[in-house]
Amino acid sequence: MNDATDKTHQSDGLKFSVVIPVYNGEQTMQRALDSVMAQSYENYEIIVVDDASTDQTNEILLGYGEQITLIQKVINSGGSVARNAGMDVATGDYIAFLDADDTWHPDKLSLMNAILEATPSIKLLYHPYTLEPIAHKRIPENIQVFKLPFVKLLPANLIATPCTVIKNDPAFRFDTNMRYTEDYDLWLRIGYKHKLHFINIPLTQLFRPITSEGGVSSNKWAMRKGEMRAYRKLVKLNPLFILLLPILVISSLGKHLVKKVVS
Repeated sequence: MNDATDKTHQSDGLKFSVVIPVYNGEQTMQRALDSVMAQSYENYEIIVVDDASTDQTNEILLGYGEQITLIQKVINSGGSVARNAGMDVATGDYIAFLDADDTWHPDKLSLMNAILEATPSIKLLYHPYTLEPIAHKRIPENIQVFKLPFVKLLPANLIATPCTVIKNDPAFRFDTNMRYTEDYDLWLRIGYKHKLHFINIPLTQLFRPITSEGGVSSNKWAMRKGEMRAYRKLVKLNPLFILLLPILVISSLGKHLVKKVVS
């Protein structure tokens, strides 16, 4: 693959629907949107779901006019409902997720397009994230795409939502009954039926660690319960998972206790 930093703007290829849920994101929303609009790949749409913000988020979003599709929720319903609302109106071939407090490398969509056009059978493609500035990070020339065996996804969620691109398929939706680890639940459901693919190049910058204070994932016990619930739902995919369920649940509880003791 050629160096993505040498790519020129293009409007052909696959279309991406960028879905961004936001709740009270007046401090970071513009930064996230600017990182999408700075993409070297131009065939995308931006769908922002304002999950009943009470700050100036809505005013900021209205300022973008027709550059974005804005969905305004009257009642705060959480990430699952917000992302699904965005996915329901998406017209792209693939859906790329971004959170309102994170940013992308300017060549992210260009790289995703090159990989997905070369291997159209891919249903889910992801990459790592970084806490370091990413906008000017050089992309390697040779990029290898790896497959993630489903069994390696079972011990823990290895996939961050703002690092994920999935096929625009009505069957791929977040469970709206889950407020925590709904992303892990979806990755498990997709991964059980389809091969998961990834590249080892960080293309998303997080401005705070995933489990840091202030985000939904900072409620560590709720996250752990969500993880165990995702494990229990595996039985619906295949009844034989009932044999693994005790091991997975005990492992989840063990991880929580270890982190509790260490902290």
